[in-house]
Amino acid sequence: MTFQIYNKKLGFWVGESDFPTQDSDFGNTEVPLPGEVGQGITYVFDESIQMWRSYTAKQWETYLNEKVVGLPTPYDDFQISVGKQLLNLSKTVINLTNQLASTTHSVTELQTQVKELQTQLKQLTEVQQPAEAKEEAQHV
Repeated sequence: MTFQIYNKKLGFWVGESDFPTQDSDFGNTEVPLPGEVGQGITYVFDESIQMWRSYTAKQWETYLNEKVVGLPTPYDDFQISVGKQLLNLSKTVINLTNQLASTTHSVTELQTQVKELQTQLKQLTEVQQPAEAKEEAQHV
């Protein structure tokens, strides 16, 4: 009995053996290939129907693009994670910038109020000094 060995992830034919493979990345089937290997055809085992599919080079490229592009790599996952973190940091920076602008506005208003109070105090001091000088002159 001959076993056809195929890659479980993508389904392509890997080889044949008299014994089934024990490697979890590969599958085994007793279904024979529909043609000879090396004729410009890539054979892919479809587990759902337990049959081999034949692909030309162009069909194989399309098949791979559909299969491989949809699976994110660990690096893709890392980039997504970093992107999410950058987005959250950007949101935090925006919030802090808004808080800083609000605080700056409040400080500016307080500075204006302090200046107005200083002006009022100066005016009151100027009014009181002549009155005190008159009172001292009358006592003398």
